[in-house]
Amino acid sequence: MSRGLVVERRFLLRGKFPARRLLAGVDIEIGYLSARGSREVALVKEDGRRRMVVREGRSRQSKETEMPIGAAAFQALWEETAGLRVHKTRYRLTLGGFPVVVDEYRGALGPLKIGMVMLPVREALPEALKPYFGREVDGAGEYSESQLALHGGAPTLDGSIQAGALPFLFKDGILHVVLVTSSSGQKWLVPKGRLERSMTREEVALMEAAEEAGVVGVIEPGVAGRCVLEDGRELRLFPLRVATLLPVWPERLQRRRVVLPIYRALLRIGDPGLERCVRELSRKLTP
Repeated sequence: MSRGLVVERRFLLRGKFPARRLLAGVDIEIGYLSARGSREVALVKEDGRRRMVVREGRSRQSKETEMPIGAAAFQALWEETAGLRVHKTRYRLTLGGFPVVVDEYRGALGPLKIGMVMLPVREALPEALKPYFGREVDGAGEYSESQLALHGGAPTLDGSIQAGALPFLFKDGILHVVLVTSSSGQKWLVPKGRLERSMTREEVALMEAAEEAGVVGVIEPGVAGRCVLEDGRELRLFPLRVATLLPVWPERLQRRRVVLPIYRALLRIGDPGLERCVRELSRKLTP
């Protein structure tokens, strides 16, 4: 009897995955020039190679075309992918008699690990792999690399993960930050909100800064924080260099706003997890 079409299937790895069995891996960086819609254009750095990849379609039947590109053109285009990149190490090993590929993501995506194995489309996960493999994730869904690049992680929309901004500016060489009160008015926090499917986390941070605090500015590249808040939610925090403080903004009647030197702001922040995250980020900011 035929076992059906065999395809590459992707699974989240369980914590008990035997990481010590991973041999030296291959470092891979992917930067997306286009990560929305049914056509993706990506630049790939892998083991010294540089290439452009175009993917058409959003299913297992998608077509992928690899295109040669010169070093100078690649570098110029690579600069355009800032904010839409994934960095991972790829390992290969055998588990339960099955060849397995493991992608371990770096940076803001860590400690995410995804395992890939060739299996029939509708066949249950073999018993030998069940101790190591968790939920199956569709390669064209929220755990596709284009979506991971776009959202800085799987776009969890249930409110358990939020994005926020740490608006900052320097006055006479001293770091100042902008805080706002919570919607209840009981705590001083940073502007933040739940993720949106059509927006990157940086875009959510910019939107919340404008709506909640009347702050307009630019996200500081290459710096971000991750913290667990008092209520158990995870916050991805992006430093935002202030360009303008608007006198009128959407939530001015619901929240108070204050600009404080960092040492005073840390004393006023009402969430211990957020306070630690702001403290760590503040050390990385320069005039």
